[in-house]
Amino acid sequence: MAHDLNETLIFVKVVEQGSFIAAANALGLPKTTVSRKVQELEQRLGARLLNRTTRRLGLTEAGSVYHEHCQRIARGLEDAESAVAQLQSGPRGWLRFTVPYSIGITWIAPLLGDFQSQYPEIQLDMHMGNEKLDLIAGEADLALRIGTLPDSNLVARKLGSLRTQVFASQAYIERHGEPLHPDDLQHHRTLVMRKSHNANNRFVWSLTDGHALREFPVNPQLVANDPAALNWALIKGEGLMLTGDVMAKAFVEAGMAQRVLAGWTGPEVDINAVFPGGRLVSPKVRAFVDFLIDRLNFDAGHMQTLCQVQQQAMEAKYTGKAVLAQLEKATRQAVEAVEEADAADIEADEAEEVVLAGR
Repeated sequence: MAHDLNETLIFVKVVEQGSFIAAANALGLPKTTVSRKVQELEQRLGARLLNRTTRRLGLTEAGSVYHEHCQRIARGLEDAESAVAQLQSGPRGWLRFTVPYSIGITWIAPLLGDFQSQYPEIQLDMHMGNEKLDLIAGEADLALRIGTLPDSNLVARKLGSLRTQVFASQAYIERHGEPLHPDDLQHHRTLVMRKSHNANNRFVWSLTDGHALREFPVNPQLVANDPAALNWALIKGEGLMLTGDVMAKAFVEAGMAQRVLAGWTGPEVDINAVFPGGRLVSPKVRAFVDFLIDRLNFDAGHMQTLCQVQQQAMEAKYTGKAVLAQLEKATRQAVEAVEEADAADIEADEAEEVVLAGR
């Protein structure tokens, strides 16, 4: 069977645009040519692909199956032409990606300006949400995913790992104190992800001091299915939060949050860039992924240093307060000793005067 690739590409464009007229305008072809090419394709396949009405076009069962396969071909051709063009002029064009709210707001969004400064010819279309777009169908060029990935025909490239740690605001510490050991957590207000429960349906945080990972019970003040919803409660002083250090970076740098329970960390969580397998990775996708890998590693190291410096400053602050308290106590004791000595001298003088008067 002879194949006319133009027929296939025109059919895909008709489905994409929703009408023959819109497809003709997008392709710069007469409407009669577009309609004729689709009819010739149906005749060659021996199957009706489109249900035509005066109001709309709809895919038949055969059309749906054919379109599912052919849109990959069309997208592959676009990627191939784009890749060749970008070899000549550098990464360019629209980059569509999807990212969960939890890292989209706190980490990815603040980086986009730096990325576009490096690659001004790349335009970004970011979709934030927890639903998973169909990468195979071309709804996005890549997706950023957190945690373990299910088996699929998608290819994943690890960007790095998030260290999870416990954070609190200064307002919370002033009102409720600071936990000194994870055993103290059950007596504190906590902000918890909905999935943070064990087999007994108790909310727990898994923490380690560098040895075995242990579960510590917590009593949530607020539970949510996405950490972005908990961030505001964290900085308002509503509770303690176990979250990724990079995700808390903006709050820590602004002085709105600080790490507590130094020496204890939660599980590491992987961040992956995911894109369709069996397809050439375009230069714009490769540039974005490489950029994120560099920034994630830098920000993770930066947060580790920042939290250590912050912890040392807090310890120095508390040590200074303790020293001042000891000095104040010693001063009070010295003053009291002097006052007691003066009182004893006065009593002795009075007693001596009484004795002399009796003589």
